[in-house]
Amino acid sequence: MTIGIPAYNEEQNMPNFLQSLEEQHIREFAISEVIVSDDSSDGTPEIVRRFAAHSSLNIKLLHHDARRGAAAAWNEIFQQATGDVIVLYDADTIPHPSCTEQLVSGVRENVGLCSSKSQPVQPRGIAGRASAFISSWLRSVRLSGLSQYTVMGRALAVDSKVAKVQIPPDIIAIDLYLQCKVLEAGLGVAYNDSAIVYFQPASTMQDLTSQVVRAANGHNQIKDYISRLKIGLPARVAVAHAIKNAVADPAGAASVAIAYSLIPYYRSRLAQTNSAKWHTAQSSKAIDYQQLKARF
Repeated sequence: MTIGIPAYNEEQNMPNFLQSLEEQHIREFAISEVIVSDDSSDGTPEIVRRFAAHSSLNIKLLHHDARRGAAAAWNEIFQQATGDVIVLYDADTIPHPSCTEQLVSGVRENVGLCSSKSQPVQPRGIAGRASAFISSWLRSVRLSGLSQYTVMGRALAVDSKVAKVQIPPDIIAIDLYLQCKVLEAGLGVAYNDSAIVYFQPASTMQDLTSQVVRAANGHNQIKDYISRLKIGLPARVAVAHAIKNAVADPAGAASVAIAYSLIPYYRSRLAQTNSAKWHTAQSSKAIDYQQLKARF
């Protein structure tokens, strides 16, 4: 089994992320290799090198001086991986100690891709509460059945035979593109609610706007796939789950309403939301790992 990590300027979270992987490796099961495909211009590559020098993990750093985008990083990981299953993690997350095992167990003979549950931690302000509400809505939608929202790139496992596909460099929603390719291959896509990966929600409106607009643009890029594979989420299902989550979290629902009303203003201040080399959210970095470990 191979762990793949696309990285771009992740020096704030990379030490915690690698430590969490090493603890999984020691306590749970053997990770054969960790491949970091890195385009960083900050201290991320040096952090990885220093950690690898003293780690029990077999870490391979593939550093590039120019930014190439997440699709290029995934393609490189797919080409270099030697494991039967490839587990992909975003570098600004922290996986639960059992997350890798849960994801790998979801890839079976007739299931080529298994996705995780994204769990927000420490949401702050209107943007953070809105992001946490959206995450809860996405979870309820995923539990209701297969749709274009089933797979989230923060953490997923894919059969290495399926992962030989090349993702075009201009694709924004690379996770959804991979899901569509797995379905085209005649294999299933599963969601494992026990495979938990933690993320820091964006706490500024500009960062939240970037994430929302990019997600919409990414889905629009491959709307023909969604239509052909019949995985579009019906509007009635989307609304029903929105109401259900609003009843459970009215403050979160109000935060979403406020945040979305401000998107046109913050959208005008952003660049590259139509590009695979998107605006990087800085407020979603640096998870408090020690505080998080107390919850495990």
